[in-house]
Amino acid sequence: MSIVTAYTPFTKLDLSKTQHTSSGGDSFEMVLADQWGNKIHASCKPSLMYRVQRVLPIDKWGVVQNVSVTAAGGQYRTSQHKYRMTIADDAVLSGSGLADERHLLSLAKYEEIQNGTLNQISS
Repeated sequence: MSIVTAYTPFTKLDLSKTQHTSSGGDSFEMVLADQWGNKIHASCKPSLMYRVQRVLPIDKWGVVQNVSVTAAGGQYRTSQHKYRMTIADDAVLSGSGLADERHLLSLAKYEEIQNGTLNQISS
């Protein structure tokens, strides 16, 4: 795991949901997109959910700083990005004046989900 502090991309919340697993408990899962259309899976604890939703509403641009990044993969990989982001208590979230109304959400192909190619970490 590494902490990213210097890179400050504009992000747009494309999709979000709450999730409960027996091994990990509750979490708030989301897909963030940057201004170039790259998407990354991000998550945070439920205690931060309202803060994230308030500062980064769906389809609005914002800035996320001081996040943890780990390798993405496995059965529940939600984007093509090789990393996933964790927003912790010390993350800095702020709104942005970026005005770009492109819709950046793209869904995985059913065949990729069924045959397991999305489970592999791409380099």
